[in-house]
Amino acid sequence: MDYEKAMRVALERAKFGEVASGDVPVGAVMLNKDGVIISMGNNQRELLKDPLAHAEIVAIKSAA
Repeated sequence: MDYEKAMRVALERAKFGEVASGDVPVGAVMLNKDGVIISMGNNQRELLKDPLAHAEIVAIKSAA
């Protein structure tokens, strides 16, 4: 598993969320058992006006 790559992607998602919606810059990625990224998310609380739209929740919903 390439955790450094996954972390770089999470940081990119955080930057994207900050630029796209002015949200707090947090990103998250979900990996499968083989270390392949299967979903990602960024904070969307301000964009969606949803207090539960944290990066982690967005990534989990996307993976589901």
